[in-house]
Amino acid sequence: MKQTGLFGLVTMAALAAVSVAPPAVAGKKECAASYVDAQKLKAASSFKKAREQLLICAKDECLAAVKKDCVSWLDEVNASIPSIVIEAKGPDGKETFEVKVTLDGEVLTEKLDVNAIEVDPGTHKILLEYAGEAPVEQEFILRQGQKNKVISVSFAKQSASPPAAADPQPDPDPEPDQKPAAGKPPVLSYVLGGVGLLALGGTAYFWLGASGEENDLESSKCEPNCASGDVDSIKQKRLIGDIALGVGVACIGAATYLWLAGSKTPKKEAAGLDLRVGKSGGWVGYGGRF
Repeated sequence: MKQTGLFGLVTMAALAAVSVAPPAVAGKKECAASYVDAQKLKAASSFKKAREQLLICAKDECLAAVKKDCVSWLDEVNASIPSIVIEAKGPDGKETFEVKVTLDGEVLTEKLDVNAIEVDPGTHKILLEYAGEAPVEQEFILRQGQKNKVISVSFAKQSASPPAAADPQPDPDPEPDQKPAAGKPPVLSYVLGGVGLLALGGTAYFWLGASGEENDLESSKCEPNCASGDVDSIKQKRLIGDIALGVGVACIGAATYLWLAGSKTPKKEAAGLDLRVGKSGGWVGYGGRF
């Protein structure tokens, strides 16, 4: 009991140095309420408010058991309360105390001094203001029992440096002209084209032969008593020429279709077949632009 009493006296003497003044008189009900509230605040890590309640229930007016617990908890709370030390430099770069401090929206002091500032543990936002300068806001974390955490701030003028020029971006490579690749016509188109030309050549041959024989008969003035063999020969050649013409036109048409279908190049003009036959001769042509 003597050690406990001595310990309590030492604690109370230490509390006298703390700038928190307990009420002058504490009734028993107030002691009991402070005793309960202090435990809740201590469990919530709200150590500064817990200390205010412990200073009440640690009074001599409170029950001995209550006072004993409160004095013991005061030592724990004092050890658990973190603190910060603010170091500020003015516009001239020299350390200054002329700084207003606001913590979590509550003004702590209008002017700094050499003492540490007690703050409950947790995440905090501090606003530091110097007359004529833009305020500086910082966020920091305090852990239980962390003492004298240094918060540094400078209101010195920063030399504005011009923004670095961005590296010039190379011009994108021009896209090559998109030209459709010419397809390769199928071999069959050449075969049919050759057959068609031969057939057209045969047409010209037989028609010219028939035309020549007809001219010979006209020159002999045998009409209408010309030999039937000569007349039949003329008719036969004309018939063969007609058949060859049909074959030639069909083959040329098929070859043209296959050639155009096999080529990817856009068609500008359709291919055409020009066939001319007369009594004195014949002409066959095939042309176009593709």
